[in-house]
Amino acid sequence: MDRDPSRESGSAGRGAPPVKGNAGRVLRRDLIHERVRGGLTYIISEDYSYKTEAYYRILTLEMEGKETVPSTRDILEAYVVPVCLTRAKGAGIPVCEWGISDERVPVPSILYGISYFADPSEYSLVRDLETADPVIKYINGNGKYPFCYQPVPESAEIVPCVAIFGRTADAPEPLAGLAAQVYRVFRVPLMEVISVFNGSYRLSSITPVRYSKLSRDEKGILEGILAGECSE
Repeated sequence: MDRDPSRESGSAGRGAPPVKGNAGRVLRRDLIHERVRGGLTYIISEDYSYKTEAYYRILTLEMEGKETVPSTRDILEAYVVPVCLTRAKGAGIPVCEWGISDERVPVPSILYGISYFADPSEYSLVRDLETADPVIKYINGNGKYPFCYQPVPESAEIVPCVAIFGRTADAPEPLAGLAAQVYRVFRVPLMEVISVFNGSYRLSSITPVRYSKLSRDEKGILEGILAGECSE
């Protein structure tokens, strides 16, 4: 990232430069970091969802003719699971099988809401129909909206992994490689890559991640980038 402090904004105010080792200041809740390098404007935020402050910041920059990372297209496609997996598969990334339903699904399955009101960070693993029914009612608004399901083997494991500009803190090499691939396609600087492991890793979804949920090593990676001590 750019070695010269640029703009920052958030509920805590504007203009606070990053301070090495001070996560309470650099990674304040809801703070949006903006850095410019090589003609690109990088936006770092906890959440890029549609109609968030970060989304509108990016949209404004695009309307000013600036190229942003991520772009509004990247955001919209990253957080809608079927669209995300279709784009990822087209780029050669291994992805989970998926389908769209408005009622029953094969079990076990991972379920994601895909309506306008769906939270991209929410997903549920259901292992039987009794467990699935209340979850389905919740995510489809009692039958109003379709949802996405991903059938998974009984032995499969859901593995979340935080990626910071495609880097991971302690993920095994295959998972770290998957996270790097996902970043190259979607260019979301801070994200949680949800994968399913069953002998190999497959992308399940991309979700937002709060600064407060980052491990010490993950905060160190992000702080180093924001402080200009390491490149993105």
